[in-house]
Amino acid sequence: MDYNIFRDELATKCPAHGHALWDPSHNGQHSAVQVGDVGFTRYGQFIRLFNVLLPRDHPSHKNFGVPEYHEPLELRMSTHINPRKLSPNNFCSKAVKPDRDVLSAAKPDPAQVTFSRSKKQGAILSLPVPAHREDTVALGDFAKCITKRIDVWFAFARDLGLGVTRMEDIILVTGRDLARSWTNVVFSENQGGEQVTIGVHVTGICNVQWEVPLEDTRGVAINCGPSGQYLPEDQCIFVRGFRVRRRFRIIPMLRGAAEPTLDADRDEADFDK
Repeated sequence: MDYNIFRDELATKCPAHGHALWDPSHNGQHSAVQVGDVGFTRYGQFIRLFNVLLPRDHPSHKNFGVPEYHEPLELRMSTHINPRKLSPNNFCSKAVKPDRDVLSAAKPDPAQVTFSRSKKQGAILSLPVPAHREDTVALGDFAKCITKRIDVWFAFARDLGLGVTRMEDIILVTGRDLARSWTNVVFSENQGGEQVTIGVHVTGICNVQWEVPLEDTRGVAINCGPSGQYLPEDQCIFVRGFRVRRRFRIIPMLRGAAEPTLDADRDEADFDK
């Protein structure tokens, strides 16, 4: 699937950015992805269930509700968000080569970049203007929260009938990058040699006009983000957070037991950078 190729290829090349989303839009959800959101990914889009930092009666919880006994997470610090900027760039997997390194902005003619790839799958995230990056520094509190509450959250997601079948599908968001616009490309077939040219015209900081191929190229999938003026920063291109995996560990018995036993009581929060 295009969204899996996109995620996996960029995770290898850009692991520090986190989980790359093929579809960064929030698709009518109450708001863009925020630190503290609990949700899962589906078809390359993050689906938000609720937010651990917000009270039960918050308007954003109207759609799915919240788990039983939900109480907002209390952090050990009053300010926990570290805001930064993610600069415009073409984020390419290892098999993809652009004919220039940096997008040209604020020029009268559209800046065009041609991408080609070798005999492997590949992915491109083209970011024409800066994105707003936020991460929590309270990682310890977030890790304890998901480890303690994951069973309730998983049961809540299953009861909603949304197709969540594994505990490790649940993500507690600790960081995200919100963009005004983007274009995502996947090279999905393995014969190699394909090329795709993307043009973008940027004026100011929030006026973006894309020029992308209208016809499909064999082995190439393109998902183009918003064009227009005064675009809001609400498109989540990268998400970072915790998942919980229940690990089974073998405990040897000292006195010649016939078989080892399994300890299934170890829940560990794995950080998705």
